[in-house]
Amino acid sequence: MIAKTKIYYLLNLLFLLTPEFIYTTASADRVIATIMVGDTPSGIALTPDNKFAYVANNNNDGLLSGNTVSVLNLTNNTLAQTISDASFNQPYTVTINAAGTKAYVTNSAGSTITIIDIATNIVTGLITGFDGPSGMVITPDGNTAYVNNYGAAGGVGSGNGTTVRVVDLNTNTIIGGAITVGLAPASLAITPNGKYVYAINYVDGNPGTGTVSVIRTSDNTVIKTIPGFSGPFAIEITPNGRYAYVTNFGSNNFAPVGTTVSVIDLSTNMITATVKLGTQPAGVAITPDGCFAYVTNYYTLYLGPSFTNLTAFVGTINVIDVATNKVLCPVIIVGSSPGDIVISSDGTRAYVTNYSSNNVSVLNIIDRMWLKTCAPKNCN
Repeated sequence: MIAKTKIYYLLNLLFLLTPEFIYTTASADRVIATIMVGDTPSGIALTPDNKFAYVANNNNDGLLSGNTVSVLNLTNNTLAQTISDASFNQPYTVTINAAGTKAYVTNSAGSTITIIDIATNIVTGLITGFDGPSGMVITPDGNTAYVNNYGAAGGVGSGNGTTVRVVDLNTNTIIGGAITVGLAPASLAITPNGKYVYAINYVDGNPGTGTVSVIRTSDNTVIKTIPGFSGPFAIEITPNGRYAYVTNFGSNNFAPVGTTVSVIDLSTNMITATVKLGTQPAGVAITPDGCFAYVTNYYTLYLGPSFTNLTAFVGTINVIDVATNKVLCPVIIVGSSPGDIVISSDGTRAYVTNYSSNNVSVLNIIDRMWLKTCAPKNCN
């Protein structure tokens, strides 16, 4: 663990670099556990009962046995099992159905999605026909899924994909034709009523070049393309279906880096707010009550070469008040290169995958006195 004096030094540095935010060591008290997982964890999903989490270990280091999925016991915050299977090919995201019976793992370096039976943690099937799948959403009725094709080496090449495919989950087969969206679709979100799917298109990571494609699920038609994003990385829709929060990660080539989250009004499909955060906002999750958006800032090491040894050990999370789109204090300190984040359905815990430190941070978020109270306004 980093010495307390170094933490104070880092926080003071962050405050000087971004004076609009207030940083305090109280944030360290929010992390109640750290769970070691596999190589370069990326996506994470919780079972509906909040008892287990499934983590896709992306194996960015190319380890011989590094393509795995970690199963976490959330009752005692321990690693319960590591699942290995020949079908895994740089696992990237995990999507769990509403019944809590199946976990779907996208294999981002290949053309398949692996199906895991949650009762046994055994791989029971494979969905084929993709090209670098990197995200999946399931319709409210549980019958249909949408999968974005980012592109992979065996197909059009990484970052060259332009399609979303529709999957019949009763037969585990792709149905219909490909839906053409923007370049390098990176992630998906579906509205609570299931009428629309939003695909964020990374494009090239440069400022303003990214887009969001709006797919109408009744006929699988793109009805609008929303411009003005900068390397969009993740998207989350508020529980009431009114707004979408999109992280602007910026370029994978280290520059230019993103520092904002864009807020889309889903009634008009226009950007209505831009929230300035830390460096390379990556994952985003919204509390079940709709009050707060938690955003991971992937690269703390961009603070400068003089602080690389120090900042390699820490990452940050910003919290946004959804009602005002104001950034709240304090910033939360987690592991290195925090990526995906999910929040339990009861709103008491948040779980963050730390890509570079190969672990998951567990946050206690039920006590919001250190932020602000949600009542009496109706956030949802």
